Amino acid sequence: MSRFTWSPSLSRRVKALLTCGVLLGTGAIGTTALWSTTAATVSGQFTTATIAIRANSEVAHTFTFPGTLLPGDTTAYVVDVQNIGGVQFSYTASRSSSSPLAQAMLLSARYGLVANVSGTTTSCSGGTSVGPIAIGSTMATIASRGPLAAGTGVERWCFQLSLPATASSTLAGTTGAVTFTFSATGP
Repeated sequence: MSRFTWSPSLSRRVKALLTCGVLLGTGAIGTTALWSTTAATVSGQFTTATIAIRANSEVAHTFTFPGTLLPGDTTAYVVDVQNIGGVQFSYTASRSSSSPLAQAMLLSARYGLVANVSGTTTSCSGGTSVGPIAIGSTMATIASRGPLAAGTGVERWCFQLSLPATASSTLAGTTGAVTFTFSATGP
């Protein structure tokens, strides 16, 4: 029968063998990280749309209301709001003025109409009426409209200003201006 005797040199050999086993086991596990793969995708083409609104074919259209006004008179002007962009849009029409004369007037607006001219006073008829409303010093919405078709959509507006018969005499001989703003938003 053989006897096993424990010796310090045997303990060192067992420790060395166990250490080599742990190192070999860790090395084998670490090598699996070297295997990898990738895949890539590429999107198809995409484009952006254009939103382009015009007033009487211009980005900034300037006009003069016809005639000279006395208290009780009216004057009007026709503006075509156009969509020349690549997508349909809805829009808002707004107004403001910094002049006392314009702020003393009443504004009536109509869309979807034709204008009738009679002497020096142009009046609006037909379509859908908005107003009469006051013209304030801050930009305020007249109406929200649309959608207008892409590239070809047009809506005719007539803006009519009336100087009330009760207008102050301090407005005599003065001039004024109103800013009409059309702001488009996409679908």
